[in-house]
Amino acid sequence: MSTSNLVPVVYNSLVNLRTSTNYNGVHTQFNSVLNFKNGTPNTQGGSEAWCAAILDTNQYIIAGSENPKTYVSLAIQGRGDMDQWVTSFKVRYTLDGVNWKEYRNGTAIAGNSDRNTVTTHFFDQPIRARSIAICPLTWNTHISLRFELYAEIEQHSFTQVGRNISPGADTVLNSTTNTGAREVLVDVLFPVEFKSIPLIAITLGHIDTTSADATGTDLYQQTRVDVQAINVTTKGFKARFYVWRNARAYNLRADYVATSLE
Repeated sequence: MSTSNLVPVVYNSLVNLRTSTNYNGVHTQFNSVLNFKNGTPNTQGGSEAWCAAILDTNQYIIAGSENPKTYVSLAIQGRGDMDQWVTSFKVRYTLDGVNWKEYRNGTAIAGNSDRNTVTTHFFDQPIRARSIAICPLTWNTHISLRFELYAEIEQHSFTQVGRNISPGADTVLNSTTNTGAREVLVDVLFPVEFKSIPLIAITLGHIDTTSADATGTDLYQQTRVDVQAINVTTKGFKARFYVWRNARAYNLRADYVATSLE
């Protein structure tokens, strides 16, 4: 199994981090991202890990976000500048911020055996959560760790709307000499280009029509008029206004909603 197609949420600052305790102001969650290194002496730059102030099984580091994420795996690593690491831990998580669950009913998950080797654990099933916590159970010398959480790529809907798309007044759609199918194509550009081809719903919001035969004298036939979105791309589409049989359209206006997942 691989994390190559997953999002490292800590590295990308997609979550907020909070801890139970910090050893001091330079041993905090700000030092906890996987493979973190200070680049300065420890006395100046702080630890190369989050380090708890209290050594008991009530310690934790929580990653949380406003929107739920689908977590697939986590990776854990020891402190880079001292022989301190977590040898086992459990995972807790919550979707609503009130009701917490324990992964595998709180069963211990194997951690690290040295400072820098990364141990990756893939969850039995993806975990849907707003907040997820690593809770150390056993450790070498001190509770210290660096970590990463990997989540599925999230897709969000992006919607754009347009109004009053019109073929203009008194076009071929209003002809009294031509009968049968007639159409006018109107080029429509989206205000912002979509990442992928969107789905479009387009409807007629204004219809100025009549129905007549070729001589314009029989006004009791059925009116046949419609609009479609065709040739859709990420940049726009063509609005196809059309009538058929003896229908005549002096003017038409359409509105659209375009949506894609990005």
